[in-house]
Amino acid sequence: MPKNSLQGHSTATGWKITKQIKTELGSGGNFCARYEVQSPCGEKTGFMKAMDLADAGGGSLREIQEKINTYIFEQDILELCKGKKMTRVVTPIEVGQIRCDNFPAEYNTVYYAIFDMAQGDLRSAHLNCEKQNKDWEAIFRALHHAAIGIQQLHNEEIAHQDIKPSNVLAFNPTSFKVSDLGRVVDKKGTSPYTEWIFPGDQGYKPIEMFYGITMFEFTDRLSCDMFMIGSLIYHMIEEVQIGYAILEEADELHSRVRTLSFNDALPFLTTAFNRKMEDFRSACKNLFGDKAAEAIYITVKEMCHPNPKERGNRKYKNEYAIFSMEKYISKLNHVIALIKLEKK
Repeated sequence: MPKNSLQGHSTATGWKITKQIKTELGSGGNFCARYEVQSPCGEKTGFMKAMDLADAGGGSLREIQEKINTYIFEQDILELCKGKKMTRVVTPIEVGQIRCDNFPAEYNTVYYAIFDMAQGDLRSAHLNCEKQNKDWEAIFRALHHAAIGIQQLHNEEIAHQDIKPSNVLAFNPTSFKVSDLGRVVDKKGTSPYTEWIFPGDQGYKPIEMFYGITMFEFTDRLSCDMFMIGSLIYHMIEEVQIGYAILEEADELHSRVRTLSFNDALPFLTTAFNRKMEDFRSACKNLFGDKAAEAIYITVKEMCHPNPKERGNRKYKNEYAIFSMEKYISKLNHVIALIKLEKK
């Protein structure tokens, strides 16, 4: 396919496409090819995502149009984020097209976006380390920046929907950004994924969605993002996603809890959640001391409650305020300060 044949080509602006990057398939699947690129003067290495129409439905006009619409929507979202100067969201350096003349004319155009090259991501840099060797200050800075990035998106009525360790990128030891806006849902309903229950990586979805709960209000999307940020925090400390931790604990309370309706399962899920949160609080105290542990505990407990009606900052009545990240951004910043103080 043209998108996989760009190595050695250059863009019209002079970026040289030097090497294709093979990655594990995530929620985006084979939609894009990925490359390392060099700037015109060679002083900068970038990252390119490339897309073509060669495999769009075997020539079906409807599926070709759907793929075009998906690409255009993502580019529009990226341009919006760039225009709004979202400091904690990955936005492109440039977008454009390249023609591959050795392919049929109707399919020989490749559409690309070039981004700054990240140094790593939260998964590769920190998740696989032994607990005693983890750089907790760097981890919580990454989590803090991820929360800011999600709030920046929410401020423009965009829900990310695919928050996971590999989508939090490091650009230097003190700067992290949320990446991969290919599955976002906007309040206006222009996203190709508006009618999807959960467009992101299925392994990271909120626990209620394991029970087939369908939620299409935009505030439900905000709740979903909040759960995923909280689960990200829990994951970095307990090395398991909180949804799976709750389900495994609930299995001990009711052997068929996964076959029940969500309403019938909820009392067991809530008890399991409370048990796991007490274990989590103890783990945090051992790692960070009482003050930091309490801030982390409150953050995850409010973000990840299995009952969506109990999730978020419930001192507010307005749903948008309930699912605002501001309280938790502040708490994560406080945790960073306490960890730095502990180092001295």
